[in-house]
Amino acid sequence: MYDLSIIIVNWNTKDLLRKCLSSIYNNTDKLTFEVFVIDNASRDGSTEMVEKEFPQTRLTRNKENFGFARGNNQGFLQAKGKYVLILNPDTEVVNDALLDMVKYLKSNEEVGAVSGRFIYPDGTFQRYYHRFPTFFSMVTAWFLPQNLAHKLKPTRAYLMLDDDFEKVIEVPQPAGACIMVRRKLFLEEDFMDEQFPIFFGDVDLCRRIYEKGEKIFVLPYARIIHHWAKGGSEQGKKSLFLSAEYFISMIDYFAKYEGIIKADLLRIFISLGFSVRTLIFFIGYICRVKNKEEFRYEVARFHMFLWRKHVFNRKLPQETGG
Repeated sequence: MYDLSIIIVNWNTKDLLRKCLSSIYNNTDKLTFEVFVIDNASRDGSTEMVEKEFPQTRLTRNKENFGFARGNNQGFLQAKGKYVLILNPDTEVVNDALLDMVKYLKSNEEVGAVSGRFIYPDGTFQRYYHRFPTFFSMVTAWFLPQNLAHKLKPTRAYLMLDDDFEKVIEVPQPAGACIMVRRKLFLEEDFMDEQFPIFFGDVDLCRRIYEKGEKIFVLPYARIIHHWAKGGSEQGKKSLFLSAEYFISMIDYFAKYEGIIKADLLRIFISLGFSVRTLIFFIGYICRVKNKEEFRYEVARFHMFLWRKHVFNRKLPQETGG
């Protein structure tokens, strides 16, 4: 058995993936580990790069983009490590970060998962941690201007804006860019819930860890460079169509954990928000401030949200190992 299994789900991030893999192999010589790259039908030469430059990596080529959750499940089914690390391709491991995370889990049996200190490439701290979302935190965070939302308690608590990350700290939901979990926690169930193909899958995973009576901590000395908004899921949040998927998953999460009433209320708020935005784009089109394609794109996103048009196929994918 390996100390650690590392799963990287990749989609068209060849250059970042190269940096990520290099950082792993250059900084993790004190652990026994295996690396799985699950490629979701990249067209940028990612798989060829992995085969040529990192032949020791276990590569899976999907014929379509099946999303983040299914990709991680594919890796987990092959994993033999005592611990499993979900790692985004837009990250870089700094020094002994992974060794430090493994040591912490070995020494603290009540801890189910750990994450590191996210930093920007220039070394400054990147606050990318959350508590579990509540109805009020989602309403304030998404439907109010940021300068107002960040003054309100629900948003501040959700984004952990008042917490001290200079010390080891409990964080219910660190970002899915880097989460190391005990493999034994998920031997008898799916690793990630594919109801959340790309968004909220990490939130659901962390919530299930807490429901097992375990906790999650962030280690300030385990540094992880995160190239913000460069990975596939982060790029997706900037896509109008994938943002519809984001809000669909948000409602599914609330239906699973907070009940159908709160989920329906949230659906109403989001629908109103889309309605207002679509109306603004329509007025902008009439006044020639927005062009026709911008308006049509906004209408298409609203339609996807209303009719729950998922971007990702949830059928069992065919895959090839390497």
